[in-house]
Amino acid sequence: MSRPFVCALVVVCCIGSAACRKINDADHVRRGNVYFDEGHFQEAIIEYRAALQGDPKLDVRLKLGDAYLRMNDARSALHEYVRASDLQPKNIDAQMKAGRLLLVAQQFEDAKTRAERAIALDPRSVDAQVLRGNALAGLKDFDAAMADYQDAIAIDPTQNAAYTNIGTLQLAQGKRTEAEETFKKAIAAAPKSVAARLALANLYWSTGEPAVAESTLKAALQIDAKEVTANRALGLLYMATNRVTEAEPYFLALARAGKSDTAVITLADYYVLAGRADEAKKILQELATHDSAYAQASVRLASLGAAEGHRAEALDRLHQVLDKFPKNPPALLLTARLQLLGGKRAEAMTAASAVIANDPSSAAAAAAWMLTGEIEIASDRFDEAIRAYEQVLKSQPRPLGADIALARLYLTRRDSSKAITFAQQALAIHPSHPEAQSLLIRAEIQSGDLNRATTDLASLHKAFPKSIGVTKLTALVQVASRQPDAARASYLRVLQAAPNDAEALTALTQLEVSGGHANEAAARLDERLQSAPPSVELLVLAARTHAATRDLDGAEALLRKAVDLDPGRLQAYVLLGELYTRQNRLEEAKTKFRDVLARNPKSVGAATMIAMLLEQQHRLPEAEEGYERVLTMDSHAAVAANNLAWMYLASNRNLEKALSLAQTALQQLPDEPAVNDTLGWVYYRENMASTAISYLKTAVKNAPNDPSHHFHLGMAYVQTGHWDMARQSLKHALTLKADFDGAVEAKKALATIGE
Repeated sequence: MSRPFVCALVVVCCIGSAACRKINDADHVRRGNVYFDEGHFQEAIIEYRAALQGDPKLDVRLKLGDAYLRMNDARSALHEYVRASDLQPKNIDAQMKAGRLLLVAQQFEDAKTRAERAIALDPRSVDAQVLRGNALAGLKDFDAAMADYQDAIAIDPTQNAAYTNIGTLQLAQGKRTEAEETFKKAIAAAPKSVAARLALANLYWSTGEPAVAESTLKAALQIDAKEVTANRALGLLYMATNRVTEAEPYFLALARAGKSDTAVITLADYYVLAGRADEAKKILQELATHDSAYAQASVRLASLGAAEGHRAEALDRLHQVLDKFPKNPPALLLTARLQLLGGKRAEAMTAASAVIANDPSSAAAAAAWMLTGEIEIASDRFDEAIRAYEQVLKSQPRPLGADIALARLYLTRRDSSKAITFAQQALAIHPSHPEAQSLLIRAEIQSGDLNRATTDLASLHKAFPKSIGVTKLTALVQVASRQPDAARASYLRVLQAAPNDAEALTALTQLEVSGGHANEAAARLDERLQSAPPSVELLVLAARTHAATRDLDGAEALLRKAVDLDPGRLQAYVLLGELYTRQNRLEEAKTKFRDVLARNPKSVGAATMIAMLLEQQHRLPEAEEGYERVLTMDSHAAVAANNLAWMYLASNRNLEKALSLAQTALQQLPDEPAVNDTLGWVYYRENMASTAISYLKTAVKNAPNDPSHHFHLGMAYVQTGHWDMARQSLKHALTLKADFDGAVEAKKALATIGE
């Protein structure tokens, strides 16, 4: 109890006393230094900040920056180092610390300024020369590359060649000659400097001269064979150039010389990528007994286990890590990836969101946003996926993965202009990236620019003459050029090399059906279904093809399998309903689905189909009860939620419940036009047309030939007073079908607002 009393006296004493205040500030600094030396960095930060509140010019910002850095808060550390370097322009340590973090933050011009200040203070400083060279070159250093390489191993158990995906080190500013001269000056000033040679090697590798980089690194190791960064760099260079065996001595030397858990983990990572998992496990199991390495080693063991097919055990191990370290980014990221691989999208999203919430500005958060994009795509939530990838664009200076993902997404949505933009941005980062080149060519084909696509394809074909990806692009150009026989031959070559290639199967099927070869296409798809795990897409494709051959029984069986496989997807239900209506077999169909429900009372697909068939027979009360039963089985059953919401709308009742149901459906099927139309029409009925319009526009965009969607959008425009747009939508609806349901109301609206 005495301590607060003493502090109170100090406060009273210091009121109006500058001398007393200085003593108090110094006391804060002294206590901060004690905390820092004891390793209590958070407490040290509190004391240093308290001292700076009393006197912002106190010589304590470097120590505060050091404390932030020990807490892995690089952003705050950078702020303090920059302030220190500005306040102490003659302090070389302040200039160097600020410059190094500015370099990490890729603020190359600012880093160069700090380096030049340091050189002015000490023209013989090799470290300052190296910093200036790195700033001029804008290089990502070997240690950062190694961190990327290890993170790739830690979070992606499917990545068997992580070193190929860490990205080549790129020259960001193009001042190669000037940077090289600076590094050579540093070596001339200090011939025994390993750091100067490392920086020069970094430059050579980044500018496509790995052989010169290799010899420069070997020269560094001749000076000091145990130097940690040089061994790491040479090992990494050999891995990145696919010389795996040659890399081993350097990782062994790193583990011996480093004498740290991190160095030993690096050796384990090498064994993983070399395909020597047993040796990696032996190292990691030993490391997992060390408190300091428990989390790192356990995450890698989980990754190895998952790669061997032991996903449940891997998740158990990760849960144990997260019990001890709830915010551990690699454990959360790997958990998210494994949950996504297992189809548990909600659990994957929870883990990825936790990484972002814990440290929104971190590299781990950027990786989590990338995963979030994958999760959203897996849930068919494409707008949300785009927003996730846009977050990566904001946080990463060279976001190759996000640019490629966005190009792919916009291509899928037939927005060729944006697809071209993002593909070009990816190629600006990595000019020879095959997928970015492929996406650019696809977008050019989609936009109708066949001349440009053909020219770009010729260049890609020269680089990858045997690639099945290039063969698929060739087929796309042939289709666009109206050469169906040539395209068919190209797709057959793809399928000889990759029998389960979904794109080639779909495109070849469409060509054969339109060319009168539907039976051949159906036989090929049946063979694929026997030899490959079925998917909703493959089952629906096969069903459409069997229907084209008039094998309606076969089409029905395939669609029922698709419904069973994923009851949340609308497409198979719609096709199945159309099939039964076409055959006038509604009663028989209901009996079949009731048999399914008797065998499996929890079958959401069968119960939904029964309700849909009842609705088609206009037995609306029974259909309504059926949808309600489905929702008691699964409150998130999107098809049942959407259809029940529409029934409430059609009878103009329970609009609040209809709104809730439509929102539930949209969460599961965000791009489905019928679902967007339902939600938009509910908002219209609730006199919230301004909210309705965005959903109704999505429905029109995704199903432009449905007159009811245009009608609903037109009526929403009427309600908001946008007469010109209302006229356009209503007239288009009547043009598509003069007697659609709602045609009378559309004509009345046009008469009211004036045609």
